Amino acid sequence: MQVQDRLAYLIQQVAAHTATADELQELSDLIKADQAGNISQQIETKLLEGMPPDDTAYDTTYWDKVADKILAADHVTARRPVKLYKWMAVAAAIALLIISAGAYLLLQPHKQPLPIAAAQPVITPGGNRAVLVLADGTQIPLDSAVNGTLAQQGNTQIIKPDSGLLTYTHNGGTPNAEVQYNTLRTPRGGQFQLQLPDGTKVWLNAASSLKYPTAFTGKERNVELSGEAYFEVAHSSSLPFRVNINTGLMKVDVLGTRFNIMAYEEEELVKTTLLEGAVKVNDKRLQPGQGASLNKRNGTMEILDHVNMEEAVAWKNGSFQFEGNDIQSAMRQIARWYDVDVVYKAPVPAHFRGIIPRNAEVSQLLHTLELTGEVHFEIRGKQIIVSP
Repeated sequence: MQVQDRLAYLIQQVAAHTATADELQELSDLIKADQAGNISQQIETKLLEGMPPDDTAYDTTYWDKVADKILAADHVTARRPVKLYKWMAVAAAIALLIISAGAYLLLQPHKQPLPIAAAQPVITPGGNRAVLVLADGTQIPLDSAVNGTLAQQGNTQIIKPDSGLLTYTHNGGTPNAEVQYNTLRTPRGGQFQLQLPDGTKVWLNAASSLKYPTAFTGKERNVELSGEAYFEVAHSSSLPFRVNINTGLMKVDVLGTRFNIMAYEEEELVKTTLLEGAVKVNDKRLQPGQGASLNKRNGTMEILDHVNMEEAVAWKNGSFQFEGNDIQSAMRQIARWYDVDVVYKAPVPAHFRGIIPRNAEVSQLLHTLELTGEVHFEIRGKQIIVSP
């Protein structure tokens, strides 16, 4: 069979959602061998034509946005090569193909397993797991607790309405003179959603904790965060909302807004990204689309214009979104979500771009990252071994 005929067949298989892992690998090899990029338009046309309009995973508008984002990030025009990964130049349409093909496999667990998964333990993604610590120290594992009323703290009732949400409801009457604090903790491989007594909604990422009062009684609404969380703060002009980061280096003051804070102990930077409203980060005011990045080593803070808001909240929306992340940064995210340890055999200068669902088995995700050709992964129990 001629190369062009084989290429057309492989593209048709991807567009029809019937491509096997071996066929995707073959297509990837053909793409890498095509240095001139002469097949890019054929790939883009055939792939997009084959996507059913009602298929969310292959929605053309969605993937067009992904391709546009790749182009914008690399400051090139359509049909010119883009740097999807360091040292790997392919056309924008091919970037679209690789990302969507990888996502397709991740979203199709009934398909043929990827090669990296052979004879390896299955490491599943995280889920709705958390522990609620009451004011008296009582710990309630929320993933095993029955839905319904869990506890009463003063005049506040704590309810678990479903498997991934915890709510606080004030029953009326005078709030307790003594403020009681609860803490919601997620393990590695866990996430949970919380609605505070004032109606503020919080999404807590893996390996994170939030300490908060069971009723807001003072002149401020104060909470303390470790890890990462996304906030939708209930508006109150008379009762400002403050997030204190457990490092003590950052505080975020708001009235009513949507924002994300990433403050993991193992990360060098503490990042706040504002999606809507207005916040003050250490007394510096942010506008929507801006971010604040604080370096924990030297205490300096930088205000960032035009941050990638979708990347900041991708975890909350069920995805990993890499925008040129180095491998160490990407693997820390993966380790927290899959509850694994990462071991490097040697330095690996890989960088990743793309969007991958967080509901995949780790072996499938790693295989997608291996398409760069720069990195190799091996799974040993709960360890991921990384080598060039």
